[in-house]
Amino acid sequence: MNLCAIGTGAITASMLAEFARSDSLHCTAIYSRKEETGRAMADRFSIPRVYTDMEEMLRDPAIDMVYVASPNCFHYAQAKAALLAGKHVLCEKPFAPTVEEAQELVNIAKEKGLFLFEAITTAHHPHYSQVKQWLPQLGNLKTVICTFCQYSSRYPALLAGKASPVLDHAFAGGALMDINLYNIHFVVGLFGAPKSVRYFPNRHETGVDTSGTVLLEYDNFQCQCIGAKDCAAQNGVQLIGEDGHMVITPGSSNCQKLELRPRGAEPEIFALEENPWYYEVQDIGRIIAAGDLTGCYAALETTHNVVAVLEKARCFAGFDF
Repeated sequence: MNLCAIGTGAITASMLAEFARSDSLHCTAIYSRKEETGRAMADRFSIPRVYTDMEEMLRDPAIDMVYVASPNCFHYAQAKAALLAGKHVLCEKPFAPTVEEAQELVNIAKEKGLFLFEAITTAHHPHYSQVKQWLPQLGNLKTVICTFCQYSSRYPALLAGKASPVLDHAFAGGALMDINLYNIHFVVGLFGAPKSVRYFPNRHETGVDTSGTVLLEYDNFQCQCIGAKDCAAQNGVQLIGEDGHMVITPGSSNCQKLELRPRGAEPEIFALEENPWYYEVQDIGRIIAAGDLTGCYAALETTHNVVAVLEKARCFAGFDF
């Protein structure tokens, strides 16, 4: 399947490297508002075509799929335009700001029989599947703790008075939408929608959340999701039960190392060396090659629940988007 990548940021580069290793997904074009940035990315990965006109790109019959990796606020509109043009879509997180918009994209994809994915590394990682299998060994779950704190290279600019899209609510940015989302995806993908959602952000004077804690309440346990772009930490996920606990490092976006530590027994420890985008691209390629629309749409139910959590968290914190 031939695809066009929208965007020229770091995540696009990571994904293009993996598309080049895929037998199913081939990037044959780049879309960028600026010819020079698009051409630089295309040349770096030997991609033949560069578009600066979105409508022209969407009319190209040689493009089967669009990978949306633009700033957060453009995801919904660009994914919708691609779906309406009959293109399959792989959309970077966050999928859409609101449940209403997310559901609209899902409805269009289903009506047209198109593949639609949210680009979440965790969902496709072999160790994430293993976590699901091992959960019963923990006994009654008591606490889940997810920490993802990564000092952003854009944070000093914000302190100097210049906000980049990733740290600007006008672009659907901020720590919740850009980084804590991974923690929420990890938890919601395992346990479904929580009973309640609360978000306690640390705010810059512009109002953007540079870090914060989301508390998710489930029937029998509590979950704490900490996400930050203004500081760094030793990241990871802990699932703690009466009979043992699991530790996943380096964190919710990359389940590279998985430890099962039963109470009173020897631990089981597994590690994988590949980067998380490899597993994402390979698995999505497998789903497409198998024509598994049912599996694709099932994954979108988790996306729907995550968007709902994000929307409730922003509402609790009093954000205006």
